[in-house]
Amino acid sequence: MLFLEAKIMKLTITDSAQSKINQVADEDTRLLLSFDDGVGPFSKWGICSLETAFDVIAVDKDALTPDYEKSLSTNHGEWAYKGYSKNYLDDDMKLDVVNNNLVLSGESGILDSAVTLKRVSA
Repeated sequence: MLFLEAKIMKLTITDSAQSKINQVADEDTRLLLSFDDGVGPFSKWGICSLETAFDVIAVDKDALTPDYEKSLSTNHGEWAYKGYSKNYLDDDMKLDVVNNNLVLSGESGILDSAVTLKRVSA
């Protein structure tokens, strides 16, 4: 019998990216990596958008986020994401700051060169 080891997605957050995140996140929040596809209360674009866009969203720890059912390992704790958005992500990613923009990249290259950072309260 052949068992395939499930790959765990991971995100390395640079110190400069974490400094930006700290401007909206604190100990009373948890973080979401949100594929901005028009699904859920935090998304502004629709599926007809021609760009692939991601947001880093700080939500209250007790906020209901049923669309974000998967977990992503980062060097600053676990984040949640929409499971089907894995199609647009890589297994090994990095969040960095380039020209004052948050940039999400992975093995396949730049995934989003202008990740939006948000704080949403319930």
